[in-house]
Amino acid sequence: MSNFSYLFWMEWKKLFTNKTIRLVVFIVPIMYLTLFGFLYSEKKVMQIPTVMVDSDQTELSRELYRGFEADQTFGMIGLVDTETEAMRMVDQGKAQIALIIPPDLERNVKAGRAAEVLTVIDGSNMMISNTAVRAANSVIKTVSAGATLKKLEAAGRWGEEGKTLYTGIDFRYRVLYNPTFSYLSFMVFGLAGTVLQQVLFLGVALSVTQQKEEGTWHSTIATYSFWEITLAKLLPYFLAGTLNMVLGFSLLLKGFGIPYYGSTMDLMVIASLFNIAVLAIGYMISFLFKDQLQSTQIAMLIAVPSFMLSGYTWPFLSMPSYIAAIGKSLPLTYFLDGVREILSKGHGLSALTQDMIVLGFMTWVSLFVSYLIYLYQNRKISHPASESMVG
Repeated sequence: MSNFSYLFWMEWKKLFTNKTIRLVVFIVPIMYLTLFGFLYSEKKVMQIPTVMVDSDQTELSRELYRGFEADQTFGMIGLVDTETEAMRMVDQGKAQIALIIPPDLERNVKAGRAAEVLTVIDGSNMMISNTAVRAANSVIKTVSAGATLKKLEAAGRWGEEGKTLYTGIDFRYRVLYNPTFSYLSFMVFGLAGTVLQQVLFLGVALSVTQQKEEGTWHSTIATYSFWEITLAKLLPYFLAGTLNMVLGFSLLLKGFGIPYYGSTMDLMVIASLFNIAVLAIGYMISFLFKDQLQSTQIAMLIAVPSFMLSGYTWPFLSMPSYIAAIGKSLPLTYFLDGVREILSKGHGLSALTQDMIVLGFMTWVSLFVSYLIYLYQNRKISHPASESMVG
């Protein structure tokens, strides 16, 4: 057997006999593809929260409401009295589309005067805004055409004479937060958060396991307290992560001239909480597994699908509930929501209360689990052979 044949055969056997390599090569791709298949199983964005202002209160305006209600793209959440109230709901994220029916709509249409319906769309998620523009235009034109045909048929008037009797409704829309439908303003923030998360995950996940492989971990936990070790391990990565955030978003916002509306200081607050949560989770991973390879695999297993599951592009409302639950358990979800609220919508920290609470909770849980493992390992120092996987 030649040298090449021997080496090839040894690697081929390792591919099937090494459990870790077998998992990475054969199981992980199928797992991800299955996950993504379920993620997009709805095939299109549906049930977008929609509110309507009906200042006309006529059969035509009610027909418009029924048209939007019948279309699966829209999830009608009710009527409000004023445009101001509808805009406030869109701004707060309670609705993502506001349908504004002006007074005298039906009267103007019947008289052949200009008549239009305004659709206000939250453009901070381009999947929603693109879908909403097309679907709203279709519904309004369908209702308009149907009403026109009914009126002309009842009057028995067709052709040029009929055009002055009943004209259609003009579709007008206004896209908030990203009116130019710029993919640069939309995608790049999400991708930036994903990259910065992955760097931190991989760095800190190796922190403890590297010492385990070097054989210095037991002496470290026997000499120092949990909080001394934790601070020493996490602080350098936190400072590096903060520097990356500053440089990265400065490059995007200033170097590429991406428009933004909120405070960069508010951005750094949510970024700091995000960094701490990611570091705490990565730190817990390094406690749980015995070597750098396993820690790296788990960190990658979490980091790789995070962007797809975060709701930043494909909204939670169009995900199966069990897939959305996975997305809502990831720290990137709450950071990207904060980025959208601050940079795209111009909101302050008061709009991020839930995001900050969840990131804080993730940090606390991860550090608590790490502390329990630290106590367990500390008691087992004198019996290394009895340690399990967490040792």
